[in-house]
Order: sequence, then structure tokens, then C-alpha cells
Amino acid sequence: MTFEWGYKRAFLRCALLFVVGTTLQLAVGDIDSSLLHYPWGLILAVNYLYLLVVAYAMRNRWRWLRQLGDDKACLSSLAAFGAIVIVFGLTRQDPAREGLVGALGFSRMTSSWPFNLLLFYFMTTLGIRTVSDIHHLRDRRMAAVLTHLGVFVLLVAGTFGSGDTVRCMVTTRVGTPVSIGRDDAGHEVRLPFALTLDDFSIEEYPPKLYLLDTRRESSSREFLSVEADGAEAVIGDWRIRAEHSLDMAGRLPEESDWRAMKHVGAAPAVYASAENTVTGEKFSGWVSCGSHIFEPSYLMLDDGMAVAMPRREAKRYLSRVNIMEEGGIRRDVEIEVNHPARVGSWRVYQVGYDTSKGRWSDTSVLECICDPWYGAAHLALWMLLAAGVVMFVTAGGRRIGVRKTDDGMPDAAGGAAACGTDMDGVKEKHVRGGAAVRRRGGRKEVKL
Repeated sequence: MTFEWGYKRAFLRCALLFVVGTTLQLAVGDIDSSLLHYPWGLILAVNYLYLLVVAYAMRNRWRWLRQLGDDKACLSSLAAFGAIVIVFGLTRQDPAREGLVGALGFSRMTSSWPFNLLLFYFMTTLGIRTVSDIHHLRDRRMAAVLTHLGVFVLLVAGTFGSGDTVRCMVTTRVGTPVSIGRDDAGHEVRLPFALTLDDFSIEEYPPKLYLLDTRRESSSREFLSVEADGAEAVIGDWRIRAEHSLDMAGRLPEESDWRAMKHVGAAPAVYASAENTVTGEKFSGWVSCGSHIFEPSYLMLDDGMAVAMPRREAKRYLSRVNIMEEGGIRRDVEIEVNHPARVGSWRVYQVGYDTSKGRWSDTSVLECICDPWYGAAHLALWMLLAAGVVMFVTAGGRRIGVRKTDDGMPDAAGGAAACGTDMDGVKEKHVRGGAAVRRRGGRKEVKL
């Protein structure tokens, strides 16, 4: 593919859109997505789709409409949008407005003008190409049609449905029903259902022992994972060995030894020994991360070194919640990370718990999200999945309909429509003495 002036001009349009977006960001500020609240979001979406069809139908009258859906516009808009998405992924998102990143809106990318203008441009070029695919359905590859249509529907649902999305955090406690959450701004959000936490359980990774430098207040990168009694590891100049471990332990205030205890607030404890590989000095004692009831304990070594155990990391945590919907309908659900519960158009996600209590937490933090456009986005994802299946089965996606000649070869016109570089499968190559030379498939046509 030659980087012709046409591609340079297409990328220049993207650069100008970015400059315009940056200017609007500095002059106006963030885009208010509340303007897309129902029914305005739906009305704008319907009118937008109508205008795309009109633009495709009128493409032969205005050159700029033809250029809006050609390969140059599609590829340049895709590259520009992909570049700003990469910036999106590399930039921390927070409400801060300080500095150059905050002033340009990169820390609030989804509400910034540069991002949304490039998104709208890419969505428009893709939309016109999708209309062309549907118009020439028999001459297109099924995988390409499904891919274009799926991505387009996903973008439309995410753009015009952004004003209808509601997010709020709900802090639930065992036995207490909650029907009010709070959004990012701290405003109350009344839910059409009530959540009651019945039980919270957590599965943790084995305890880890680190070498702690108390003078520099730093810890070693290496650690000993206490998966069983007798586990040992060499960290720095010390060989650390877990002689005996207790999954649930506690100790009395006047004692230094930890003993097995099945009680609220019990913490893991390890009786460890440490030997200096250089001097041969040996130390032994109990090490524990403690809990909200018991203080942590350390195995002190020489030269300000110590063996310490941080809080155990959560491997999996689960909330058993009773949901009471409008009408008094109750049902029990289990909610964990990446496995939300569904209540109508709402989805309830597990996002946190009381880390100070760990496994003994009686609090679960849930995120409730309402997205009325989720069905359209779900359909788009199924289209993309179907496109992948078709691409795999047909080794790239055969055309839906290809006319063949009497000798069994594909018709040139049909082949050109399927693999041509513009919306109609016909590309004007050059003009000589008033005669337009066009290439269709493998033959040339001269039109006087």
C-alpha cells in the first residue's frame, strides 16, 4: 500500500480533529454525558443512523461524502482512534485537572473532546462502510460484514447509551438490608431492589515471610511461601525455615507464643527459624501478621533485620446476598469477582470488603451498574464471536454470494465488488483524453 497524498490528507483530517478537540477541551471543558439521558440518547441515535443512510445514498453527488467512507478515511480514523486509546490505557484516570494531562482531559478520557471527536469520526466512517456492506451483502465476505456491524453496534451503544448508565457503590453488612447506594460524586442513588448480606467468605493465599530491614524500612523482593511445615528459602544472607504453621491462631496479651484458636479475629502464625549463612547465627520465634484483634509479631534478627509476615492476599472472595425486588420477590444469589448477579437491567458486582478484618469481614462492598443499552452491546459481542467462527470455518470468510460464469470462474464484476478498495468495488484508475479507464476484476473498461 503506497502512502499517497490521499492518505496524508486523511491523516491530516484526523490531526485537525484532534487540534479542534484540544481547543474545545481548553475552552469549554469536559463533555456532559447527562445530555444523552433517555429519551434524548435514543432520539439522537435514530437520527444519526438515518443520516448515515442518507450520506451513503447521496455519496455520488458530493465528493466529500464518498471520501468519508473510503479506505483512506477508515484506516486513518482507525489508526488515530487506536492511538488515543493507547494513551487512554497508559494514563491514570482520575478527576484531577492539574498539569498538562489534566488540562487536555487525558485523565478523564471518556468525557474529553479529543477522544470523543476521534471516536465519532471513526464510528461515522465505519457506519458508512457498514451500510455499504449491507447494501452489497451478496458481494461481501460474511466475516467482514459481521465484524463491521458488530463493532459499529458496540460503538453506537457505548456512545449514545453513556448518559443512561448509572453506577453506584453499596456497602452491605450482614443481616442489614440496603437499597441506597452512592455514585462517584457522593450523591445518593435509590435502587429498585434491596440487598441483604447473608454471609461473606474469603479464600486466601498461603502466608508469606519476608526479610524486613527495620532501619531502611524496606523489605526483600524474595519471600518464603508457607504452603506446608518445613518449607524453607534463602533470602539474602539468611536461610529461613517454617518449622510449624497455624492457620487460625491467637495469643494472650501477657504471652509471646501463639496457639491454635478458632475465634473471630484469629490470624495465621508461623514458628520460623532463621540462620545466617555467613556467620552461622540462629534465631527462632513466632511470626504473624496479626488481625483487627491481635497485634502482629516479628522474628527479630541482628543488624536491624527481622522476619515479617504481611496480610494474606485474597485469592477469591464471595458474598451470599438476598435480593428483594419490587413486588416482594426474594432470591438468594452468590456474587464474586467477574461473576455478577443480574437484577433486571442492573448488574451487581463484587468489588471489595473490609480489608482490616480480612476473613472475618462482615462487610461487603458491591457495585451496582444499570445500562439499558447492555442488550445491544451483548448482541454486538455475539456478532464478533460469530465473525470469528465464520472466519475460522471459511479460512478468511467467503463471500456470501459470488456469481460464476459458464466455465465455473467467479464473475469479474462480483469479484471486484467483494475485493475492491472503495464502497462500490470500482475504482477509477486514470483518465486519458476524456476516456475514463476503470478496472473491474481482471479486465479494463474504457468509458468514453
